[in-house]
Amino acid sequence: MMNHLVFQTGGDWDSTTLFANGEEFLASQLFVEVTAGRDDWGNPANGGIFNGGTITAIVRPQDDPNDEIGIFPGRLELTFPGHSLVIENDHPGFAFEMTRVWFDGHDVTNVVLDIQVDINAVEDVVRGFITLYRSHWIVRDEIATYNLI
Repeated sequence: MMNHLVFQTGGDWDSTTLFANGEEFLASQLFVEVTAGRDDWGNPANGGIFNGGTITAIVRPQDDPNDEIGIFPGRLELTFPGHSLVIENDHPGFAFEMTRVWFDGHDVTNVVLDIQVDINAVEDVVRGFITLYRSHWIVRDEIATYNLI
């Protein structure tokens, strides 16, 4: 079972690596999708992971791209040029509310709305973003999306 994945890229395929539990893992795809931080009507709200949500996080090995291997429970560290993202959930039953998220070294667990990372060597797709919610007491709330790559 994989429980500690470390993904790193300098922005091109030659500088891209993925390690699983300290061993290089040759993957055809790394896919992560998190949706959280919504109120009962689906609107962005303060609370992030604590409001509930969903997560899909898989890798597909190069030697069998149809096989989906779940990443969690465990820790996923992603390093992009200029950004870092860590998603961790070590709960044995993978309870969503036990998920923690750090973006550029800051704990954003209670303000995360969306995360999507799709690194797909087979289809030559590289995309990633994180969306955060910032509530303000006096002025209008903010939603900020940061491109990871």
